[in-house]
Amino acid sequence: MSLKVFSLSLVIESHPKTKKRDTCSFQCMEACGKNLYFGTKDCVVQHFVLPDESFPDSEEKCPTLKQVKIKQMGMRRPVTQLKASPELNHLILLCDNTVTVLNMFSLEPVQTMRKIQNVSSFHVNETATASAPDCIELFTLSSKKKSVHLYMVSIDKWERVKEVSFLEEPLALAVDGNCLCVATSERYVLHDYKNGTTVKLFPHNREKQATIVELAGRGEFLLNGPGSLGMFVTKSGISQRPPVKWTENLLAAAVHFPYIVTLESEALRVHSILDQQQKQTLPLHKGRGLLSTPENVFVLTENTVYSLTPVPVEEQLDALLKSEKTDEALDLVQGVKPLFSKDTYKVLYSNVTRRAGFVKFHQEYFSEAKDLFIKGNLDPKEIISLYPELSSLIADSKHWPNSARSTRDLRLLKERDSETFEKYTEFLCSFLRDCRLTEQSADCREEVDRALVKLYAERGDSEELIKILSSPNACKLNECATFLEKSHRFFALGCLYQSHGHSLSAIQTWTKIVDGHHHENMHFDVYSHIVDFLCCETDLEVVWKYADWVLKKNQEMGVHIFTKRKNNQKSFVEDDVLNMLKKYSLALILYLEYLVNDLKSEDEKHHTLLVTTYVDQILVIMEKQGMESGNLTLTVKRNKLQDLLQETSIYNTAVVQDKLMKTGLHVEKAILNGRAGQHEKALWILVNKEQDICAAENYCRKNSLGRGKVFGNMLFLSLLKLYLDSVTPNSNAMVTAAVDLLNNNAAAFDPASVLQVIPDSWSLQLISRFLVGSLRSMTHYRRMGKIERNLAQAEHLLYRYLWAQATQGNTKVEKE
Repeated sequence: MSLKVFSLSLVIESHPKTKKRDTCSFQCMEACGKNLYFGTKDCVVQHFVLPDESFPDSEEKCPTLKQVKIKQMGMRRPVTQLKASPELNHLILLCDNTVTVLNMFSLEPVQTMRKIQNVSSFHVNETATASAPDCIELFTLSSKKKSVHLYMVSIDKWERVKEVSFLEEPLALAVDGNCLCVATSERYVLHDYKNGTTVKLFPHNREKQATIVELAGRGEFLLNGPGSLGMFVTKSGISQRPPVKWTENLLAAAVHFPYIVTLESEALRVHSILDQQQKQTLPLHKGRGLLSTPENVFVLTENTVYSLTPVPVEEQLDALLKSEKTDEALDLVQGVKPLFSKDTYKVLYSNVTRRAGFVKFHQEYFSEAKDLFIKGNLDPKEIISLYPELSSLIADSKHWPNSARSTRDLRLLKERDSETFEKYTEFLCSFLRDCRLTEQSADCREEVDRALVKLYAERGDSEELIKILSSPNACKLNECATFLEKSHRFFALGCLYQSHGHSLSAIQTWTKIVDGHHHENMHFDVYSHIVDFLCCETDLEVVWKYADWVLKKNQEMGVHIFTKRKNNQKSFVEDDVLNMLKKYSLALILYLEYLVNDLKSEDEKHHTLLVTTYVDQILVIMEKQGMESGNLTLTVKRNKLQDLLQETSIYNTAVVQDKLMKTGLHVEKAILNGRAGQHEKALWILVNKEQDICAAENYCRKNSLGRGKVFGNMLFLSLLKLYLDSVTPNSNAMVTAAVDLLNNNAAAFDPASVLQVIPDSWSLQLISRFLVGSLRSMTHYRRMGKIERNLAQAEHLLYRYLWAQATQGNTKVEKE
């Protein structure tokens, strides 16, 4: 309630003295620009003109009013209501339940306008309508008829166009568009006079409380509700704001956005529409009425008139912020947006939110402060300048008035309370990080980035430090490099060089960390970072310079600098890479696999080199570890070699055969013979040299795929003959292998050919499983053949039918 919202000033000190003073007291008032109209108790209308200067700030001073006209209406009843219409130059008055129209300057009756009888009060809606743009709407309330009449008023006549009846007597009225908000003798109601719908609101007691119906804003009404509450009601009948709590002996209320002025017999009270709180109280003796105009609020007593002149919004906001009432200030600045132009409001809003942010900053409400600084578009340099260790980063010596008024001395705070100062430092990091890449810091990117680098380095926040330095930044290279080196932030120093395009300096710094020349406590894998960096590096000379260093540390990862390069990065000449990798066997294989498997190289040299390299590596393993079945490394390598020999034919077969000739890699030799079409020789090697029956059968299966049934029968029959030819009197192993081959692969043999080669000494029971399986396979094969043949015949018949359909009838060819 300490906020000064209005200043009270005197307009008319006292009514001119007359013998019958009580009959000349003010009853009502109207204002239109500089024109003031008063209706008195003795039926007199007075017209005054205000001077050009504004109202005085003090109640004791009174402006000099010029009395223009006095009109005696010829009755002894008081004038109870006045309303000026400048569009029509009319002054409408209500006296003795009769509405009369005067010229607003001469105060002479408009002769063409007849009087309207039996009117208890009226309301003028000055908004022009589309159907009658030169008219105003006049609503009259009739107590006797319990109705409201709508008149269309023009410059020389009025016409009644609508009558709305109510169950109770209408007492007061406010209008918004088609909606009437009416206080009847029992309750408040909303009525749409266009579609005839009525919404009943809450009841009221006219004997205990004043009847108040005021337009609070577009589509919203202010009503005097039960329990001394000022209720806000929309045209749809709902309340979207909390009610205003006011006194029981209320006489009147007037809305002057964003405030409500209420009148009591001995006081004026000001409430906010925005937060419904009472803001100001002004003493007043025997108040009678209120009149709200766009400029001010007039207060009417019996013989005196005051003006409540609103204090400029800027002054109200300044007072709230000085008293650290930030929430009220923010509510107010958001609520008064309709009162200002777009550009003016933008400046006002930014100033208020920034100042409110400094108040929250001082109170250590850092989250709220940050939001307000961002909303207010605070210059980051203003907040940076408050910190003693960062103030030197601000080049200019600009004075920041907001921060000087509302912020504690952080230099003293750092010395006396390091824990609290750490919270302020954490806030600064958060604020600068959020606004760093926005328009808010567009003019001070360098100061923001330098401040963040310094803060992260001192606080040991390595992740954020690396994050900012690894991306484009506005740091001064020499200055930040010196600082990072002194702070022993060598990995970050390399990132700084990288972001500024000094690739060689960056990698030199990182390699020194890996080699132990720079010591830094960090959890980053610097070696992996170097590899990733070289994978993306466009300067190939830098990559070549450090390729040996990378490969010596780890061949498996180091080869990534050649195999993991982005598609848009410049690549290497393959022969140069192969020559360089000759001394790194693991890296060489990985690079060749990359060329053959990933890049799908069709260069015979690449395939042959990969095969021979596999062979060399396998021979080394065999020499060191032998050919034990449990040697997983050897098994994996041989599987890779066998798959490569089986799946590709690009390699030089002669070179590979020479390489394998004196080795014990019999499976690989068999694959080469198979690639040359020497399948019987390949099977002989697998059976007699490798002595691996399973490998021989797998060879038959793999080489039969996609080659047709006849070729498959031939291949399996060759293996069967090989088994039978290898049978010795002292060993039945080959007999068992031959029987198992037949029984397990019955469908792969031609039964007639098998019967010709098997020994006569074999019993029928020995090969019964083969015979059953073979007959079933042949039967299935024959039946499937019939189905395919019949389907083909049906398809042929369908095409013949379609052809017959298309060719029947004649086609007429015209002469043209």
